[in-house]
Amino acid sequence: MSEKIKILIVDDYQVNRMTLKLSLKDEEYEFFEATNGLEAIQKATEVHPDVILMDALMPYMDGFEATKEIRDIEEIRRIPILMITSLDQKEDKIKALQFGVNDFISKPFDKLELKARCKSYAQISTLNKKYTLASKNPITNLSNKMALLKDIENNSDEKELFIIKIENFNMNENFYGSKITQHLEREFVKTLHLNSHMIGNYSIYHISTGRYAILVENKIALKKESVIKFCTHFAEHVKRTKYSYEEYNFDVNVTMSFAKGKETLFEDANAILMCAMHEKKDFLLSYDVIETIKDNLKNNLEMLRTIKIALKNDKIIPYFQPIHNIKDGNINRYEALVRMIDQDENITLPGPYFLDVAKKGKLYSQVTKILFQKVIDKARAHKCEISINLSSIDIEDVAMGEYLLELLKNNIDVADKLIFELLEDKDTQDYDYVNNFINRARSYGVKIAIDDFGSGYSNFIRIIEFKPDIIKIDGSLIENIEHSKTSRQTVEAIKIFADKIGAKTVAEYVINKEVYQIIKKIKIDYAQGYYIGKPEPKLICEKELKTTTC
Repeated sequence: MSEKIKILIVDDYQVNRMTLKLSLKDEEYEFFEATNGLEAIQKATEVHPDVILMDALMPYMDGFEATKEIRDIEEIRRIPILMITSLDQKEDKIKALQFGVNDFISKPFDKLELKARCKSYAQISTLNKKYTLASKNPITNLSNKMALLKDIENNSDEKELFIIKIENFNMNENFYGSKITQHLEREFVKTLHLNSHMIGNYSIYHISTGRYAILVENKIALKKESVIKFCTHFAEHVKRTKYSYEEYNFDVNVTMSFAKGKETLFEDANAILMCAMHEKKDFLLSYDVIETIKDNLKNNLEMLRTIKIALKNDKIIPYFQPIHNIKDGNINRYEALVRMIDQDENITLPGPYFLDVAKKGKLYSQVTKILFQKVIDKARAHKCEISINLSSIDIEDVAMGEYLLELLKNNIDVADKLIFELLEDKDTQDYDYVNNFINRARSYGVKIAIDDFGSGYSNFIRIIEFKPDIIKIDGSLIENIEHSKTSRQTVEAIKIFADKIGAKTVAEYVINKEVYQIIKKIKIDYAQGYYIGKPEPKLICEKELKTTTC
């Protein structure tokens, strides 16, 4: 059953209020009354009527002033107001319209006209309420992101915008539940209101869970010093504030951004916030970083477009770098390295830029799948071992992990030619899950290598748990082995450790004959680097390679 339409009748004479109610009784409205402008504001704020029938002349506060006050109160400013008045002067009606009255009903009123106007404006009020629901955050009753974007779009002047994010909000929500974190959000909004007076005229928006925006509405732009002062003060105030709900206590920190402009104001502030989060700063301002951010965004979008085209045109390919068996001098093992051919036939190396953009653009898994399939085809065609890098992102992504295991199952004839090079790094979240994946992959015949061992994150206990077949010694140790006693001693220690656990060793970044002779003397099992051979799209024949390395 739908709710009744609420009508607020404001008149200082009881008989007038009664007459209006009797005239509208057949419409099944719910009526509320007020005897002057002050009462009208209080009652409107309390019951949120659909239509206000406002007398013009009343004691304490007349209908003109009451209308003006109502239009300044966010939650009731859109309620239609019909002024019932005996005033017929043009100046009075213009004044009423300027103060926010929607329409007039002249005294003595016509009953049919009253009914028709109330019905019409009740329908308008219903539409207003639907807009309000769509433009409000239901938790804090603040205007939401849609309302913010509309307010920015509707204003032709340059504006200033702060975006504030509660750190680790999603983690708290998952741990404590929505009810508790919703209470935290309502309390946090009080902190926003308490401190925002420092920046002058403003409107606060709740743009998503744990994220808020402050749109500054000053006629004169804030000075940089004022922006820094507010951000510093607010971040410190939040840190000192103890937020609690029942027996739960929250230590809250925020990340903030500030931007100024017109068309791309929200996008700029949001990009700066992402940058502040990445750099782990309390706040970051647009003054010095926005052009750099825009350039980076443009480059990222261009790279994303290039990756999409490369995927579509089958231009993601493996290059193969030879791995030299120091003991017998043969080459029957390679490392596969991803390359991308762009529209101009230029070769793009993986590097952090290419792969980072692929990850952010949700294309990384496609790149990985294509690379693995092509490596399997190459290993089958040439009966040689090929190693391929596998990150914790690949393994801990359940869908990707299962895809790779299914790929091994469907290519069981060549699985024993594959070597998974694992980067044992700080990004690894679930070691038990990784270990389980390793064991399942090994059951198909895959060998396991630990890549970049000695790079700074290696954990000997974890290495033992993974039971690797191969340990690849990080290139930073190998390239300095000629001139660094510490590097040589470290490599010798890794060799002893590898022998103890039954793992073969590979020296990466073997750049010249001198380095090659040193690792040969230490009895490293395999060598890889430009002295052995550069990555190429085709496998290098064994005979050619021997003449250059031995």
